[in-house]
Amino acid sequence: MTPSATVTPNQPGPAHRESIFYAFPAMLLLGVCLPATAEEIVFQTQSFRVELGDNAVWKSLTETQTGRSLLAVDRNMPMAYVQIGGKTYSANAAACAGDRLIVKFGGIDTQLEYAIEQADNWITFRLDRIVGTRPQQITFLRIGTSLTEHVGSRLNGAWDQQTAVVVRGANRQTLCRPIGRDESAELTASAQDEPGPKLEGSAASLLVVPTTDLKTVMARYAETYDMPTNTTADVIASKDTPMARGSYWFLSFAENEVDQVIDCCRKTGFRQVMIDSGAWCTSSGHYLFNTARYPDGIESLKRTVDRLHGESILVGMHCFASKVSKIDPYVTPVPDRRFLVDRTAVLADDLAADATTVRTTSDLSQWPGSPVAKQKVWEGTVEKHQEVIIDDEIIRYESIGPEGKWDTFLGCRRGAWGTKAAAHQAGADCRHYAVDGCINGYIIDQETDLLDEVTDRLAGIFNTCGFDMVYFDGCEDVDPRRFDYYAANFQAVAMGKFTKRPLIHKGGGFHHNLWHSFTSSATIDQYPGTYLAYLRAGGTIDQWPTCKDHIDRTARRVVACRDDMIPGELGWFGINPADGEYDGLQYDEVEYLMCKSLAYDSPISLQTSFGRMEQHPLTGDILAMIKRYEALRYHQYGRSPIPNTKRLSETDLKLLETPGKDFLVDTELWDAPMPIEIARVPLADDDVRAFVGAMGDAVLLRLWHARGREGELVLDAGLLSESSVVTEQIQDGDSTGVSRHVADNGRITLAVDYRYRKIDFRGAPAESVRRALESARFTVHPPRRIWIKAADFSASAGSMVKASAAGIQDPDAVGDFILCSGKIDRSAASPSYCEYRVHIPKKGVWTLWSRVRYPRGGDMSFGFVPGGEEVTLNGDQVIGNCGLNEARWHWTGRGGGVTTVPPGSPIRLQLDEGDFTFRIYPREGPGTAETNPRLDVMCLCESVEDVPTDDEARKYFVR
Repeated sequence: MTPSATVTPNQPGPAHRESIFYAFPAMLLLGVCLPATAEEIVFQTQSFRVELGDNAVWKSLTETQTGRSLLAVDRNMPMAYVQIGGKTYSANAAACAGDRLIVKFGGIDTQLEYAIEQADNWITFRLDRIVGTRPQQITFLRIGTSLTEHVGSRLNGAWDQQTAVVVRGANRQTLCRPIGRDESAELTASAQDEPGPKLEGSAASLLVVPTTDLKTVMARYAETYDMPTNTTADVIASKDTPMARGSYWFLSFAENEVDQVIDCCRKTGFRQVMIDSGAWCTSSGHYLFNTARYPDGIESLKRTVDRLHGESILVGMHCFASKVSKIDPYVTPVPDRRFLVDRTAVLADDLAADATTVRTTSDLSQWPGSPVAKQKVWEGTVEKHQEVIIDDEIIRYESIGPEGKWDTFLGCRRGAWGTKAAAHQAGADCRHYAVDGCINGYIIDQETDLLDEVTDRLAGIFNTCGFDMVYFDGCEDVDPRRFDYYAANFQAVAMGKFTKRPLIHKGGGFHHNLWHSFTSSATIDQYPGTYLAYLRAGGTIDQWPTCKDHIDRTARRVVACRDDMIPGELGWFGINPADGEYDGLQYDEVEYLMCKSLAYDSPISLQTSFGRMEQHPLTGDILAMIKRYEALRYHQYGRSPIPNTKRLSETDLKLLETPGKDFLVDTELWDAPMPIEIARVPLADDDVRAFVGAMGDAVLLRLWHARGREGELVLDAGLLSESSVVTEQIQDGDSTGVSRHVADNGRITLAVDYRYRKIDFRGAPAESVRRALESARFTVHPPRRIWIKAADFSASAGSMVKASAAGIQDPDAVGDFILCSGKIDRSAASPSYCEYRVHIPKKGVWTLWSRVRYPRGGDMSFGFVPGGEEVTLNGDQVIGNCGLNEARWHWTGRGGGVTTVPPGSPIRLQLDEGDFTFRIYPREGPGTAETNPRLDVMCLCESVEDVPTDDEARKYFVR
């Protein structure tokens, strides 16, 4: 080709030609693949000019309109390299041949031939042909740019306020990602030969545009190359609509619980909610409906969505689309052959249907369950992965041996997951399906048509019910040999079948080829659950992160989302009660979260349950705090202004971003929202939390009890100045009152309980307030108890009687007790119970403990049914089942069977003030008065940590 030759580049098909082909005089701006000299090749569009030397090294990259040079300072970057046989070969020669670019590599005979396509703002390099030795992997386009202010890892672009340089994949088989360097950003496009699409056809585009025009150009680019898109009718991407900034609830709820969902939205100001997958379906794959929660199947789910829409609440579907539950019809009774096989072996001998040892001719040392396997962390615990499939039978195994050989599955349980145990012939394939330990399912092989079948079903439900949002969970559960491709592919396939636009597209994996479709990102599993799951999977954690460490980790992801020009989300965030050493979600952690949300304009998401919120004494004020900050965020960014309220300055917002520092934003003491740094003051009782900050002449104290206990904190007033004024804001519904604390005999007494108490000191230096708090004495009020003598029932029926009436005595019982005098009807079809009515003095979470004895030991139990509940005698309607009791009297909550040590787990009840009625039913036992379980005392405790003792029970009832 001569320097004066004219080139007509390849163009996309007719459907897209109009949107990208522009007529410019004599190709003045649209010259492509033009050799400027013998040493360089010029690509030029309306917006930029880029030069490639004949040594395949970029020479220049210039923005046409401004003349700005954008190429990285290091100009020795070949445009491509290939990987063959474990070695990397860099491009060292480039030339034009007609409308094609030919690139060769040093030390290897491989030659790549590109077809060149163009538009006004981009040049597309499409790999058309490979000559010579075939590579396994290639980076077929790479270029360095001097822009480093923002480098988006999913955008694969670098930008500042003036210009953006981006390398985009023109199809899903192309993987694009940047490599950050000290003074430049390297933008790359790569592909691999297998699994999935071959190298040929891989395509990527170089775009250079003014930053303000980038999203408009990207929308046209997505349409041109048929990328997954998600826009409004006027082509505004979902990521740029107000709904992308909306916070949401992530809840598991039934059709008959929708009023509770609406109430949760009202209490937080949220207008979005997402339904957990397990709430609406029992298995992924066929998506069989959970008729216990949605009795009429898809009609129930649609009614629920419609009801929420009627309250102007957007509704999201949480789902799994890349895997299938092991209880799904795709698995049982005959396992489908279209799951991803990640390990294989060969059966050594004929295998009988009842054999428990399976010997192979293969090396099983790296199979799950092998003690010498290099992989130590298995999602959901290794036991879920210890399976082998032979023909149409799934076999679960306990271990792999013998030591040194590692060729045999030991302790096999045949016919797992409803498959049929059968004989198998020597030489049969032993397959291991890739397992997702989260839902305990098998991963789909996306090179089969199973993905289409599954997403067809999913889309049918999504479209029929009219969902507004989708969250594709478990994106990590795909073929790891081509992770990014498959993690994006299954989402793109499903999104192509959802009809609503725009919709909120989220998922566990945000990838380059989903940039045009995704709405927001940065989600992390909730604290502390994500870390506990990692430990259960076999991982180790050297230093346990705090909740605020977890928030900072998420905030860093939100900042990264800014570089990708997409909103970031602070979530999922759990509202969890105290549990063992975990003291539950605290107010300072919520305020820390909400200050970051305000600083970044980042929505939050709350993943919890009605039960867990009911069990947490701080829930009410937590939700009120979230609602206040949500309103402030919407006001700050102009979406819902608050009348007569100023906004925070950019300096204030930057301050709130500071990791590791606590702030509160006060909106009541001054004429504008004011960020105030606060710090914890350690008190003698660690459960009493006090945070102090100062602004002007005011010292602000935020005070509460971590576990909701009631008490009094007594301060030495002498440590404060005589002119100090101590006031407390009292919230009563939507109104706020103020009370004044006056010193009495040199002491100031502050009430402490579950509430987030706002106390202000005027006229006292902050250091004086801190000293007064550090020396303060806290007195906790004894937790309330309601003792219930089992023999003092208000009504009874059937065979549930007092022991004295059945002629049974027990010297270790606390007086008379109750038991079942005969055979036990587990179905409760014939009424048999003792009924009780007690007065609850205060609304809250109460814990029920019961004193029981099983004369023959073991894991016996009673039924416990609150008034108004359907009698099932299962799940939450069980008392007992702590098997390690030695047939003695013991206190119990709810256990897990023969290995549970009393008292087991507490039975927590959210109770309103007033009368509470419940019944005790017989549930299991040998069937005679002498041998059936016995119950003598019950105790409702205000504190979950308050477990009664035998001595306390005897003392109470003997008084």
